[in-house]
Amino acid sequence: TDLGICLSALSLEPRVGKMVIMSHLIGCAKASSSMAVAMSYKSPFAIPPPSMRKSSDIAKVKLSERSESDQITSLNVLRNRDAISKRGIGALSGWCRTNFLNFSSLNMISDLRRNVSRELEGLGFPPCSQNGYHNRNGDFNLAFLQASICAGLYPNVAYRRQGDVNFSTMTNRKAKIHLSSVNAVKSQPLSMKCQVAENQAEFVVYGELVKGKAMFTMDHTTHLVSPLPLLLLCGQLHVRPIHFAPAEATAASNGTTIQKALLSVDDWLVFLCETNVASALVVLRQRLDSAFSRITADPYNFADLPVVEKDAVNTLTAVLLSGHKAAPKR
Repeated sequence: TDLGICLSALSLEPRVGKMVIMSHLIGCAKASSSMAVAMSYKSPFAIPPPSMRKSSDIAKVKLSERSESDQITSLNVLRNRDAISKRGIGALSGWCRTNFLNFSSLNMISDLRRNVSRELEGLGFPPCSQNGYHNRNGDFNLAFLQASICAGLYPNVAYRRQGDVNFSTMTNRKAKIHLSSVNAVKSQPLSMKCQVAENQAEFVVYGELVKGKAMFTMDHTTHLVSPLPLLLLCGQLHVRPIHFAPAEATAASNGTTIQKALLSVDDWLVFLCETNVASALVVLRQRLDSAFSRITADPYNFADLPVVEKDAVNTLTAVLLSGHKAAPKR
């Protein structure tokens, strides 16, 4: 496939490579390429001695900037590293010690970013570091960063419901977050019991599932504020109508039923919504799939999308932002 040809030219694991290519469409290519390199190399964080574990956790949570994401935490580390390195090696070395970071690993990750950018340019994509359509949404907005991570790492998605401690994966395995993750720190919401409403679910995207002695653990985790990236950018989307009686059936209802739509991603994640919303999402999804196929087939004409597909990409931006803002604050 065209996507397969693009992925084979990148020195990244295929899912991570897809995350970078999809981020060009989402509009955060520079940030996504940095996160991809950090995922592909060893963690920039050093293993602290047991007596300093608490201080290390505090530093990691501070660097995460409440993103609830290992990938975005690594992005923040690289962003700070770029700024502090201008003051000299001494300043950078001291900052690494204060934040329990591995100096050599961090520098290696920083250098590897240039390799990925060159590989993408060789395929015909614009340079990751340059401003343009592929970076129109900047490097800081969590809605777009989470969407690109989700689009690439799917089906590595797990969920849990109100009161659950552990997560369920697509293969119905129970899993918890790995101790090395920022989300495993006790002060973080994902390390505690799930607090979402009764009819909702809490989603997390992960890099790998590792089998431990008692349970599976997930590394490189990111909390998904909104399920919209799953519907618009992942798997196969199916829709079907559903009719059911009102919750409080009365004689006055005269046997009327409520009409809704069921949206399902790979017949695994199922969402209930209004029929007109479901129709709009399905049409938007089809146009986004067409745009993604077009950019992988011809990266040299990356920004020259047909008007309908460009409108769909702009609509995706608005939908991701609104879904992120509408989510309850944690």
